[in-house]
Parts: sequence; structure tokens; C-alpha cells
Amino acid sequence: MLAVILAAGRGSRLAEITEKIPKCLVEIAGKSIIERQMESLEKHDLDEIYVVAGYKAEMVKEVVGDKANVILNKDYHITDNIYSLYLSKENVYGKDFILMNGDVIFDGAILKKMVENGNMIAVSRKYDEEALKVRIDNRRVMEILPKETEEEESDASISGIFKFSSQASKLLFDEIEKDINSGVKNKWFEHALNRILDREKFEPVYVDGYRCIEIDTMEDLKKAGEMWV
Repeated sequence: MLAVILAAGRGSRLAEITEKIPKCLVEIAGKSIIERQMESLEKHDLDEIYVVAGYKAEMVKEVVGDKANVILNKDYHITDNIYSLYLSKENVYGKDFILMNGDVIFDGAILKKMVENGNMIAVSRKYDEEALKVRIDNRRVMEILPKETEEEESDASISGIFKFSSQASKLLFDEIEKDINSGVKNKWFEHALNRILDREKFEPVYVDGYRCIEIDTMEDLKKAGEMWV
């Protein structure tokens, strides 16, 4: 099994910190986000870890060292994570892999559940205005919904960690390539993921009861610091 961390962005809402370092190197309780992610991944039998970096990529390379392969998204400033993920295609196409956003930290128990099962999407029952939403029916994610979706119209909020089987990987990258070939490079990869949900079953992994947070704002950073002490 492989892992991909999407860490190309700067994190403009943390500008007072990310002016000097990329978002994935922001520290929580004395340890950077990406170091925490790598430590969690290394506890599982992974063949390779790929980190897609962009903003201040050399700093990311220095921190991950030989523990991961760094893929450069030199167009990070004009693309979104659908393009970052596309850049990993030759490495993970048709293979089981864990995918996570470069700004999420979480308890290892969440990752363990995902590694040991099929296609999974980590979600929270708590309504999160900053997150994409999902519609769930009979333990199957049926649809990914926009951030703006009202609470009563969604069943959960996405928490930034995903697991793809080898077959789902093929379908996902085939859809992503369609978008890239048509000039769509500045959307989230969930735009393509949505189109395979009727062909591959994705189950929700509920993170409620565990520590799990995506760091988007200074308020998130404060909360994370209180959770990890």
C-alpha cells in the first residue's frame, strides 16, 4: 500500500506563519503537521510515501528527508489539489493508497481503520462550515456536497483522509485525467471522486470520539494545540 500527502499550498489564512514556512510545516505542540502524519503512516506496512509539495518545497524536502518521495507542483499558485494529485498518477495509479490533505492531524486509530478496510472516507457527524459535506445511505457515501450545503441537507463533513482500493484508484485517476485534459486544474480532487461513487462503494469512517482536525485558520491552530499537549 502507498500513501499520498497533498501539501503544495501555502495556507493564506495562516499568513502570519506561512509567510516563512509552508503550511504542512506549521507546528502543533512542538511537531510539524507533516511529521505527525509521517509518524502515523510509518506505523503501517506502506511501500512508499509520496508528498506533493509546491510552496517552499525545498523546506518540505529537508524535513521529510529519505522517508518520503517529494513530487513538485511548480504551478501550485494557479492550481488546486486535483492537479497535485494528478502529478502522483504514475506512482499510484491502480494501487491501493491512503490519501490525506497536508493540513490534517489525527489519532492513529482512525488511520488503522482505513488501512484495514476497503474504500473509505473519514468524516465527522459534526457540521463543519469549512469542510465539504457528504450524503450517506446505508453506510455508503452517495454524494460529495459543496461546503455551502446546509446542515439539514448533509449527513457528515469530510475530514481530509481517504483510502482507495486498486480499482478505485484507476477510476479516480481516469476521471482526474479527463478534467486535466479539459483544462480543469483549479478544483478539488473531490470533483472527480464524486463521479465514481456510483461505481465503487466508499464507506464513511467516523472520526467523532477521536482527535482529528484540519488546520485552516489560527483558531484551528489554537484548538489543535489544546488537543495535542
